[in-house]
Amino acid sequence: MRTESLVFGSHPGGDLTGDLWRPDGPGPHPVLVAVPGGAWLRGDKAALGRWGRYLAAFGIALFATDYRRAVAGPVFPGNAHDVRAALCFIAAKAGELGLDGNRIAILGASAGAHLASLVALAGDRVPVRAEGDGPLPSLRALVGIYGVYDLFSHWQADLAGNAGPGKDAAARMLGADPYDDPDLYAAASPLRQVRRMGNALPVLLAWGTHDTDVLPGQSEGMLTALRQAGFPVRGRPVLGATHYWFSEQDPTEEGSFSAQLAPDLLRFLRLHLVGGR
Repeated sequence: MRTESLVFGSHPGGDLTGDLWRPDGPGPHPVLVAVPGGAWLRGDKAALGRWGRYLAAFGIALFATDYRRAVAGPVFPGNAHDVRAALCFIAAKAGELGLDGNRIAILGASAGAHLASLVALAGDRVPVRAEGDGPLPSLRALVGIYGVYDLFSHWQADLAGNAGPGKDAAARMLGADPYDDPDLYAAASPLRQVRRMGNALPVLLAWGTHDTDVLPGQSEGMLTALRQAGFPVRGRPVLGATHYWFSEQDPTEEGSFSAQLAPDLLRFLRLHLVGGR
């Protein structure tokens, strides 16, 4: 396995970088672009290194991507543009990197699953696509891990839980609450991007049944919507799991929640990402 850090873009705050884990051998290797979580405010792409090492052993490359955070103020749709830029970079540079530009999938965890699914489902629609950007590369699959798919209901749950007015993570990221700008929440919610047309994208959604940070209803509602729209989608509840485990636990650690998911994730990727060219 080989690892390297790559600059794939920039924004007013600096460069955007990603960490690439590549299998041994000449390739070209299928590649999973992975988007870390962190409530749109923090998070570290290095936390996905465990999965990079795990998947590389099975011939799958992983590119863990950075994106701008809502530290100093709202960042949407810029954070979605950053994730989109990572996909475009991998597609454009695939040949140089020993990757297969025709076999690209995307995965996200928590806030990263929000951005990954939003970009994958919105395709070339504005505001997820910035004016002047090229088309989104064709994706083989989408994986969401305990993601936020309906920002309005997540805002309500967060406020009812422990966030004070104006302190909710979604409101910080968007710069408004849903009663001030409902159209913004709709445009930024993956659930609202589900369409019957273009619904051939295979999707795997996984979540913890005891998650109190991002409620299981987020994934369950998204699963229902995708099924109703005709997507080939599978749901994978992880019994007893809460939040954070995907980024904190090693998939080779026996008995961990990550280890429980790993065989199903690998099977899904082998079928939809690795298989065929």
